[in-house]
Amino acid sequence: MGNNPKEASSYEILYTKAADKFLKTHEDVRQKYEENMHELLIGEHPESVDVKRIQGKKSVYFRMRIGEHRIVFTVVNGRIIVVTTLLAGVRGDIYKKMDGLK
Repeated sequence: MGNNPKEASSYEILYTKAADKFLKTHEDVRQKYEENMHELLIGEHPESVDVKRIQGKKSVYFRMRIGEHRIVFTVVNGRIIVVTTLLAGVRGDIYKKMDGLK
């Protein structure tokens, strides 16, 4: 291990029931999401992942674009990074579902 602080980081991805339900029927999207999250958090090229902060919400939510799908998540920092995956779905539907989030 080098002096890169990212190497010492570990992370855990949690899924809400709604996100897990969608991703169970879209395993290819789940696999790509998990690969992208790994690249984003400890990879060599995090800029290669299409992630943007969602504007207009009180909490800090991000969306990851995977083809026509969007995955909404939030990150809690600490020694272990916990990524809570809130929603997953097709682009048009996902932002409508976000109205229920605080």
